[in-house]
Order: sequence, then C-alpha cells, then structure tokens
Amino acid sequence: MKDHRVGQFKAKLALGLSVTLLGAAALVLNGCQSNIPEIATTTHGANAGDGYTYGTGPNKTRPYPQTDPVNINGVGGATPKYEPLSRGGNKDYTVLGQNYMVWSNCHSYQEIGTASWYGPGFHGNKTSNGETYNQKGYSAAHKNLPLPSYVKVTNLENGRAVIVRVNDRGPFHESRIIDLSEGAAKALNMTGKGTAKVKLELIDMRSGTGNIANTNEPGQNLAQGVISSIITNNTSSTTQKHLSHLGQYISEVKNGGEPTTQSKVAAGVAGLYLLGQVGEALSDDSSSSSSRSTTSSTTSNPMPSTNLRSTNYTVNYATPVAAESGQAYVQFFSSTSQARATRIQSLLKDKTPYPIIVVAEEGLYRVRIGPIPQKDLATSLEYMKQLGYPDSFIKRIP
Repeated sequence: MKDHRVGQFKAKLALGLSVTLLGAAALVLNGCQSNIPEIATTTHGANAGDGYTYGTGPNKTRPYPQTDPVNINGVGGATPKYEPLSRGGNKDYTVLGQNYMVWSNCHSYQEIGTASWYGPGFHGNKTSNGETYNQKGYSAAHKNLPLPSYVKVTNLENGRAVIVRVNDRGPFHESRIIDLSEGAAKALNMTGKGTAKVKLELIDMRSGTGNIANTNEPGQNLAQGVISSIITNNTSSTTQKHLSHLGQYISEVKNGGEPTTQSKVAAGVAGLYLLGQVGEALSDDSSSSSSRSTTSSTTSNPMPSTNLRSTNYTVNYATPVAAESGQAYVQFFSSTSQARATRIQSLLKDKTPYPIIVVAEEGLYRVRIGPIPQKDLATSLEYMKQLGYPDSFIKRIP
C-alpha cells in the first residue's frame, strides 16, 4: 500500500474506532429520575418467561436488553477494549447455597438497582478471574456478567457516571446489583453513603455490531466486521493475542496519546493477521507447522522502515536461488513442495521490506527473508512470528 493510502486507512480506522458521542449527564437529569421506580422493576426481578427473571441474581436469570446505545462521551474510569473471556470465573457457580448462572454470550444488558462498594478488607486479594484486586482502580463485582466486562455505571442520585471493568463476583446481597471498587465509588461520589441507586449499561466489546452510540464510521464498521468474523470462527490463542494487541493500540489512540512503537508494530501485525483470517486463508498449507500465514494486499507493513532497501537484490520468484555467504536471513517456512514454497513467497512478497527467497536444500524448499542487517534481525524475526510463523528462526550463512 502506498504511504498516503496507509495514512488514510489509519485515519479512518482511528476515527471510526474513536467514540464520538453526546453528553451522558443530560440523559440522567432530564427525566430519568422520575421514571426510576418503573424502570427498576422492569430491569430487575421482572418475569422474563420460561421460568427466568430479568436482572442479576441467583437461579434462572436473563440480562434485560438495552433499548438505546451506550453514551460514553466524557465518561472516565476504565478504558473499554476487546478482551477474551478470562479462564477463571466464567462457569456457573454456587455461593451460600444459591446457584448463579454466568451470562456467557451477553451482548446487551441494562439494569437499575442499588450499588455498594468494597475496599480495604479485600485490597490485594484475588478476584474471581484470578487478578489482584486494586481498590483504587475502576473495577467491579457482578453476579452474572462474563469476566471481564465493561459497564457504564450512572449514579441516578447525582448524575455522575463512571466506566468499570467487571472482574469479580458479588455482591451476594439480594438487593444490590453491583459492588464497586473504592476508586469507582469515589467517582460516583457515593463512598460516604455507602450505597446509591444506579443504572448499569453494558459496553459490548465482543460482538461485531457493538452498542456504543454513533458507530457508523467506515473504519469502525470494517473493524467490527473483521472482529465479528474472527470471534465467531477462530478462538485460538494466537487470534486472541492479536485481538488484544489491536485492542491495546485502539485504546491508546482513543485516549489521545501517541501509541508506543511496540504497540504500533503489534497492531500492524494484528491487522495483517485479522484481515487475513477473513480474506484469503492459506488452508491448503495448514499441514505444515510453519504455514499459518495471513495475507492482505491492502494492509501496511509494520516492520522498521530505516534503510530497508539499501541492498541491491534481485529476486526470481519462480526459480530457487542460493543464499549469500556471510549474510543473515529469517527462515519461516519449508516444504517438500516447490509449488507451495513459491506460493508462500509470492503471497508475502509485498508484506516485507526485504526480498523473499526460496532456497533448495537437502530435498526441501526453504523460504527466507533477507539478507537482513544485524540491527534489524531481532525485529524481523519477531515480525514473522507475529505474522503467523511461530517457528521462524535466524539463519546465518557461513
């Protein structure tokens, strides 16, 4: 992709994934308080059919669906981002003789009820998903939401709002719907009283459609579609790692900061991987442990750009060549099939700033990038590993 097109793509993606919303306080102050009793009895404890009740609690419960997108413009607290479900804390469980369901596939949820907060006695302990509880952070405990989840909490008594990351279970008190960290409780100005009437709104970070207001930018629609497809069809650890990298980059951009170089590289590789998953997958190369390649002819190259074309090197993409003596390469694929090796070579030739060569050695066709200067070897090796070739290694030619 040309530099100006890369810039346009990044600008659209950043713009689309940035949340441009209206103020949240006006919603609370203009009419919500007068409707609290009716809404509360609808979202909590109402009959949901088939023996279920709406709202958080024990036994057969369902999340009450949201009627409007979540408005998080100007709301502080935790930064919502995509995260895979935690290994711990996401199975149905029993506490104090009560059985609780985990809403594993919850993408829409709102509820009004009483919030409480917990602090010093639990600081430093393990949360239900195995993390360490930090009372000064913006976290929360919920009985049924999958861990982790992001929730906007609005104090209906004063209009204050905060975003929390749910990573714990509780509160196991029948009349309370969420237990907040001290940091979140302070943001809502409820530490003195101890409890408050609140509205909870799930910020959906795991579906392709999302539920955040004003999300019709082209870049966001593209990213949502890609992520939706990946989540639906691929739950491998490699995929989850790339989604986390992309989520971290998006979070840094949305917060108005300059992403780190490491974050940019990881996000670029994640973009190649994720777009490749819904593009042309190399399904017929899956038999090789090193063949999990992903390609996209419209994705930018995140490798270092300093003096990358300094070596005058001509590549014949049809004929195996000999590696140069005294040079270093990154080898990332090998096969007994020359056709397969050259296909990999051709598909990835525009994805690296270095030439890709096929070398015939000992009855195998080895695919390498290079020669590579010493200063760029480590970065190039990591790039190929993140691109989907975990068995890549540095090959030095005597």
